[in-house]
Amino acid sequence: MNVYTSAIKGHLSSRQFWQENGTIAVLVIFVILASIASQGMFLRPSNLATILYQASIIGVLVLGQAIVVIAGGIDLSVVGILILSAVIMGGAGSEQQSMMMLGALPYIGFWPAIFLGGAVAGLSGLLNGFMVTKLHIPAFITTLATALLLSGIILLVTGGSPINYPDPFFTEFGQAKLLGLPAPIFVFFGLGIVFWWIVNQTSFGKKLYAVGASERASHYSGISVIKVRMAAFTISGLCAGLAGFLFLSRTGYISYASGGDLLMSTLAALVVGGVSLAGGIGGTKHAISGVLLLASLSNFMNIMLISPYVQNAVNGFVILIAVSVYSHINTAKV
Repeated sequence: MNVYTSAIKGHLSSRQFWQENGTIAVLVIFVILASIASQGMFLRPSNLATILYQASIIGVLVLGQAIVVIAGGIDLSVVGILILSAVIMGGAGSEQQSMMMLGALPYIGFWPAIFLGGAVAGLSGLLNGFMVTKLHIPAFITTLATALLLSGIILLVTGGSPINYPDPFFTEFGQAKLLGLPAPIFVFFGLGIVFWWIVNQTSFGKKLYAVGASERASHYSGISVIKVRMAAFTISGLCAGLAGFLFLSRTGYISYASGGDLLMSTLAALVVGGVSLAGGIGGTKHAISGVLLLASLSNFMNIMLISPYVQNAVNGFVILIAVSVYSHINTAKV
């Protein structure tokens, strides 16, 4: 009986380890193998800084998306919010850009434009939360509709013209370095620390998991599901606004089509990291490790001069493997 009990405990302990640290372990192994295959090029400090820098924008998006997903939702509007907030920050915050756009975005000053862009991002998230919780529209439909609405607004505001000349502060911030690393990296990891504390050390974090695991049980337990979900969507919107700022600081450019595959990348990072799209499973470290693993994989394939077409296939294969593995771990029975 003792042997059987020990075996059960060992099985549960092993499964819990892979649930909590699986992606981190895979990331460490991958870094070692990539370093060997690239003859040390992968581990060069400049290359590692490049990986982190490239991961910073999508990382901020993923952190916000993770909050919504943990609470049992999904936000397909994050890229639209990112672009709209960046357009406002870059267009209304630059007198030169405002003049080039023929007053479509009136110049209101740099800091007011930053505040307005962030406020629009937060309000967009709040609107998503309101429609999901108060109007009972599924999150998938709500945020898809919001994404389309924002796309239309972006086209109306910009006329299809890109924001090319934002305030110099953006590029100065993007190029600023601390301890040899670009400033956006510290924004990403600083936000990650804050979110880790929120998710793991506060009552709000516990409510997120409870709502994501079972909305009905949470309601009967006295948790305000409406407040939790509205807060989650608002946080996601604010993160998208911050990502918009970082996007401008990195490129000095934003346009209607700048989103590219950012949305799919955020969802892929969550899945690879072990955050369940069904809700209630995963956390901040899973989101960050998923972002870093995909960024490292992409960087390694570029170093090895692998065709972009093959890269897409590899990324798809990695996502399928991750889904299969985590699905097995999360549903395995003793």
